[in-house]
Amino acid sequence: MKGPKAVLSRGSISNHSSFTSDSRAAWQNALMWYITRDEAHWNRSTTILDSWGSTLVDIIGTYRSLLVGLEGDLFVNAAEIMRWEGNWTEAGAKWQGGSGFSIQLYWLFSRQSVAIGQANYGMASIKALLSFAVYVDDVTLYNYAINEYLNNPCAGLYSMFDPKTGQSSESGRDQSHTMTGIGCAATAARVAQSQGSDLYSQGDNLILKGAEYTAKFNLNETVDYDPKWFRCEAVLVGGPWAAISQEKRGVTADNPMWDIVYYQYVVKRGLKAPWTTKAKQTAGPEGPLSKVDHPSWGGLIWAY
Repeated sequence: MKGPKAVLSRGSISNHSSFTSDSRAAWQNALMWYITRDEAHWNRSTTILDSWGSTLVDIIGTYRSLLVGLEGDLFVNAAEIMRWEGNWTEAGAKWQGGSGFSIQLYWLFSRQSVAIGQANYGMASIKALLSFAVYVDDVTLYNYAINEYLNNPCAGLYSMFDPKTGQSSESGRDQSHTMTGIGCAATAARVAQSQGSDLYSQGDNLILKGAEYTAKFNLNETVDYDPKWFRCEAVLVGGPWAAISQEKRGVTADNPMWDIVYYQYVVKRGLKAPWTTKAKQTAGPEGPLSKVDHPSWGGLIWAY
């Protein structure tokens, strides 16, 4: 365990590497405990969750909501496994008030995420808000996140992907951010699916359309590009863009987000997705968590 810290920052001054490392450790140990029932993994995951839950008091910095949207989401998914499957009781938990992990979700994590940013940045917050809402059983927060997913003019599904072609609002920026947006949108839809809400079919399977467009281009094929379809505040990240970006073009194991789209649409729904299927095959099996922004282990966690 690398942490905990009382104050985290992501921005011009950052000190979140311990939070990043521990979120991955909590999540992967939770998975390993669920599979093996080895008590050592239970102890490691819950120790990390309790330590951060009883120590962290503030999150600061320009990009704090992104930190919460990515690493915070891994933390809460680890907690979900350990609480519901492992009978973990949070340190400091009370029926009313108290301290501990759930309090962090309300007063730190959720508070940093409700102001939605743009494009994949904002979708990461929406994804995390859905996870937080499910964990603390907050219907109001859940409905808020669903509304943002469907209607936010800068980060919602219909602003992220062109309904006509599937082009991402960041296709002109670089391919890494484009893939991150697809992964976040698909993961958010999976959280909603666990609660009986079907976001995958929205926009005539718009997530799949976005994945097909991006997969095709990153497999060295040609796609139509509309320079008028770009994210809000594009000028802040070098846009708007006259042409689709070649930066970070290609399908590698560095962006583990093809599995969730493939298993949801091709395997579970029986839809054809030739470019997504080829991208999944090209990338190969999703292994352990790396520095990127997705939970990995796709063949394990999305195939069921």
